[in-house]
Amino acid sequence: MSMEHRAYAFDWTKFSTEMLRTLVRALANDDGRPLADFIDVNRSELSDPYEGDPLPDDWRRLMENGDTQELGDFALTRYYRPGDDHGIGSAWQTISDSLAPKVRSALLGRPVGPAGHQFDPGRMGSYFQTPAEAARSAEVLKGVELPELRDYRKLLAECVRRRLGVYVTF
Repeated sequence: MSMEHRAYAFDWTKFSTEMLRTLVRALANDDGRPLADFIDVNRSELSDPYEGDPLPDDWRRLMENGDTQELGDFALTRYYRPGDDHGIGSAWQTISDSLAPKVRSALLGRPVGPAGHQFDPGRMGSYFQTPAEAARSAEVLKGVELPELRDYRKLLAECVRRRLGVYVTF
């Protein structure tokens, strides 16, 4: 399976006040019920994380395994648009090893969740940047002239302008 770097403008501020604690507790306890409740309450504002379509009333049928990671994946769509990917895609595999650590960090962010139970629905890595971190990432990448990063740099500029964070997943 290839690693596709996907990146989205993400409403970190809203996420951190509404859902972050619930997600961390669900991951720590491996208990998806609070996330399923969150999805039921907010369903009209959520999307299918795979296709980007509005989440239907019978959203549970879309689940592949229904674990805490997958429930978190569905709940997280309240804070980003799944169809609006601005990552570097499969270029990640080609360039990631050659990047300076600071540049590599600007393309990722930091994981969320307790050690050993971090949020990672794709099981290949999942990272977040706060609005301040997105602004720092934009500064770091200003001097990096790789064509593969053009769309991601535009995403960061948009996030800085709108005071949003970034969600990166593989």
